[in-house]
Amino acid sequence: MLPLLGLTFFTYLVEREQVVSHIREDVLRIARFVAGDQEQFIETTRQMLVALANIPVVHDPGEQACSRVFAEILEEYPRYANMGAVNPGGHLICSAVRMAEDVDFAGQSWFQHSMEAKDFAIGQSRDEKATLNVSYPVLDDAGNIRAVLFAALEMAQINQLAYQIQLPAMAEFFMVSRSGNILAHMPKHEEWAGKSIRELPILAQILTKGHGVMELSGLDGVVRLYAFTPLSSVVDTGLFIGVGIPKRAAYSEAQKVLIHHFAGLSIGILVALLAVWYGSEVLILRPVKALVGAVERLSKDDMTARSGLPHGTGELDGLARAFDEMADTLEQRTSQLREAEAKYRTLVEQIPAITYAARLDENRSTFYISPQVTETLGFSPHEWVEDGRLWIQQIHSDDLEHVRQELAGCCTKESIKRFSCEYRIFSRDGRQLWFTDEAVKVRSEEHDSHYLQGIMRDITEQRRAQEKLLTYQQQLRSLASQLSLAEERERRRIAIDLHDHVGQALAMSRIKLGILRESAPSDAFATMVDDVRKLVVQAIRDTRSLIFKISSPILYELGFEAAVEWLVEETQRKHGILVLYEDDDNPKPLDDDIRVMLFQAVGELLVNVVKHASAKTVSLSSRLEDDYIVVEVEDDGVGFDVSEVASRRSSAEGFGLFSIRERLNHIGGQLKVDSKQGRGTHIVIIAPVSHGKRDRLLNHNEEQKQERRV
Repeated sequence: MLPLLGLTFFTYLVEREQVVSHIREDVLRIARFVAGDQEQFIETTRQMLVALANIPVVHDPGEQACSRVFAEILEEYPRYANMGAVNPGGHLICSAVRMAEDVDFAGQSWFQHSMEAKDFAIGQSRDEKATLNVSYPVLDDAGNIRAVLFAALEMAQINQLAYQIQLPAMAEFFMVSRSGNILAHMPKHEEWAGKSIRELPILAQILTKGHGVMELSGLDGVVRLYAFTPLSSVVDTGLFIGVGIPKRAAYSEAQKVLIHHFAGLSIGILVALLAVWYGSEVLILRPVKALVGAVERLSKDDMTARSGLPHGTGELDGLARAFDEMADTLEQRTSQLREAEAKYRTLVEQIPAITYAARLDENRSTFYISPQVTETLGFSPHEWVEDGRLWIQQIHSDDLEHVRQELAGCCTKESIKRFSCEYRIFSRDGRQLWFTDEAVKVRSEEHDSHYLQGIMRDITEQRRAQEKLLTYQQQLRSLASQLSLAEERERRRIAIDLHDHVGQALAMSRIKLGILRESAPSDAFATMVDDVRKLVVQAIRDTRSLIFKISSPILYELGFEAAVEWLVEETQRKHGILVLYEDDDNPKPLDDDIRVMLFQAVGELLVNVVKHASAKTVSLSSRLEDDYIVVEVEDDGVGFDVSEVASRRSSAEGFGLFSIRERLNHIGGQLKVDSKQGRGTHIVIIAPVSHGKRDRLLNHNEEQKQERRV
């Protein structure tokens, strides 16, 4: 019976709300009706003033008939308190009701607005009566204001409209301005008109919201259901209309209905309780208690619990039969589930990785994680599941943004992207470990939702091995570069030895053979000396050519630019390719190893052009830019696919570019290649002019490599 009581009370609340809703609509309708009446009256006043503005007699200060015209209009329209005209200086020209001659309208808002806007205006008067002034300017042919016509609306007259509506007892009706001044009030107009009490709840709500229906304390402290709405016109009136109905009148009808319902229901409940008291024990309570006991045992994992009731044809008998059948099925399913869970846990807990299931949120909060998390990271599964931010908090700060981006890409319901990421994570004891984390989105049919299910593997040892391999590679590159420089130094030493010893000896031999030729005893002997001298001259030429091939002395004696010019001339002479060289003429004080490396790189690039480019013209330039030397080599040959050549390091062309790049990286330089099939090749070499600049560039290059690895 208690639900019936609740239903009755709920019905009362619904009916009460419906009654209140109707009353709210009625109150709001009344407020809108009054506001509409006032809006219509204001509009009528505006039209009348516009019509009067075209009559010369109402604004001509020389005509005494002005006051008589306004007085005649006032007799026909008693809702006006006064009508008249004011000159642009704010002084009265004439009026229907006699006023003081020294009255000044210049400071009143309605007059100022009409003067400024040259249009219709509304504002509250500053006299002792609570009136509302409506004004309209009179313009001459040039658009200048000759006078301002006004009509004062008597606010006490608005109460007559409120009485005609026949509001209930204790109802309240009022008009208030935006400044908080009360212009009209029913039933106590004389008491409240002209007062300003902004702190009252109803006035505060009106001035704040402007429109609505709510339950508040009125001006006299009585709680009412108020409806309020702004007073609209062709201009902003700044006025609001409010109507309030006492709370008791609004709820009285619904309370009467509630009393009748409760009385009838109480009688019905009494009869029903007697019937229930008689038959419940035998027919209902005993079978129900048996079922409840069986359910309690089943809820405590006693799969042998049964009702023990006979399976007859009654409703409770059918319920007992259905319960016993359900218990049999549940016992079988539970046994199967436990076997499956045992197999699954055995599998999960034996693999050398952490398996987990997590929610699709920004922190990937976990609701299951395998016990391996304790052995690997030092946290228990319970700690990991309880703290939804534990996983995201343990990730290394340098990897966190990358992990969040990957997680955001697969967390949306529409996404089918797999989560795959490598990152560093801290264990409980502060160790930094590398993990690879892969997960797929799985749909839960039970909850009609999705979650992440994945596996985390510790790859710390692999990463350390990779880092060692990278270190070894760097050491090998350094060793190769050092070997290349050592080879160049040895070439330089051999070239110097050839020049200083063999070259000098051959030169002296040539001189002495010349002297011997002059003192030859016979022509035959002179001929033999000439033959030997020619052989010596050829040996000198071959020695010089060998010196240039081993190590160009121009590079060390005249500098990088001169050596490149010699290389350009040799390439043109030997291979017939037009090579154009341009230098910015700025001194380039290169360190010896950097100068040698650049010269070798330029030479190898020119050889590549000759062998592979089939080019007719090669442009070569060198310039100095902020402690860096920039060398560009561009040809009009057949071009090539950069990615394909870079992947084929075993080929001559691919290995050549790879070798140049590795040597430049060692000295802190860079190699940029831009080429397309049939469009030629453009190669840019950038290198520091000194070792200090090289070290800074090497650090920058290493940071870029680390970013690419991450």
